[in-house]
Amino acid sequence: MKQSFAEIIAAERREATEKVLAKVPEWAGIELTVPSRLASEQCSSAATAQYKAKLLNGCKTVADLTGGLGVDSWAFAQKAVRVYHNELNAELSAAVRHNFGKLGVSNVEFSSQDAAEMLESLPPVDAIYMDPSRRDGAGKKVFLVEDCRPDVLGLLPALLGKAPLLLVKLSPMADLTMLRERFSPNLKELHVVSSGGEVKELLLLLTREPNRNVRIVATDLRDRLEFTPEEELSALAVCPRDEAGLRGKLLFEPDPAITKAGAFKLPCVRYGLTKLARFTHLYIAETKEAFGKYYTILDVFDWGRAGMKECASKYPFAEVSARNVPMSSDELRSRLKVRPDADIHIFGVALDLPEGPVRRLIAAKRDS
Repeated sequence: MKQSFAEIIAAERREATEKVLAKVPEWAGIELTVPSRLASEQCSSAATAQYKAKLLNGCKTVADLTGGLGVDSWAFAQKAVRVYHNELNAELSAAVRHNFGKLGVSNVEFSSQDAAEMLESLPPVDAIYMDPSRRDGAGKKVFLVEDCRPDVLGLLPALLGKAPLLLVKLSPMADLTMLRERFSPNLKELHVVSSGGEVKELLLLLTREPNRNVRIVATDLRDRLEFTPEEELSALAVCPRDEAGLRGKLLFEPDPAITKAGAFKLPCVRYGLTKLARFTHLYIAETKEAFGKYYTILDVFDWGRAGMKECASKYPFAEVSARNVPMSSDELRSRLKVRPDADIHIFGVALDLPEGPVRRLIAAKRDS
């Protein structure tokens, strides 16, 4: 039976509501209003929102100029005395007002204006949060900070004129070196936040006063690695002495937050790891101190037709990844003709050995 337009809209809103509750289970049990699927897709999870609130801990007044569905404002309101939620979309703003009323959140003021206009009338606050839209006028995703709207860089003097702290969320695809250059010298901290094995957010903490050093934080919301760009630059990576000693060792695959943060050599220093090669971001570990995935190495095979045939014959069911070799993971998987298996993983890698670089296939069993 053909659905009416009203039934289609109702079904989409039910789906959007379910998506929000999966991200924010704390909102279950109330008459929740979610006006669109896009609002549910773009809203933060409770965990990432609470992480942001901790970054602004001690701020009594916080202005969220791009409020969206209000998950971040809700987290800020649990710690601040007064929160300003501004959302350009009037329907979405009204939905947030309704939801917060049902949630018993009473320390939030609402407005529905352009962020730049709201900034002009905003009283001085302790912190401002912005999550600029990463879509252009045609709805396509953008990644450069100057293509986002509102233009945080253009508004930066005015933003820091209203608040000594500014927290900005940007695309996980953004280039960190570029961000450090664009937001210097106001950038104090750069946080790379992952969840479920995927980088979810890049957060920039900026201050009114200039900063001499930028602190980079990689976290999976449980563990964290903090460092400065200078520490990564000066770190020395240790590579394997031979490949025979690899069997039976722990193979460490860093959490995506660590890799995105640009900590490539530093894990060797911080955790006593051995790096497979300069540009192969996999490591041999003695203990499970760093956060990420661990495997026990079962076998090492030669790179080439014979080695691939032997590897695929012994491990016909495995996940496959190509690292620092002239082949994509999909191409290597097709070459091996293995079927997926969560326990076994075959890595096609480059090794830096004392006698020179070599390519190998490493078969490993997931350890944690």
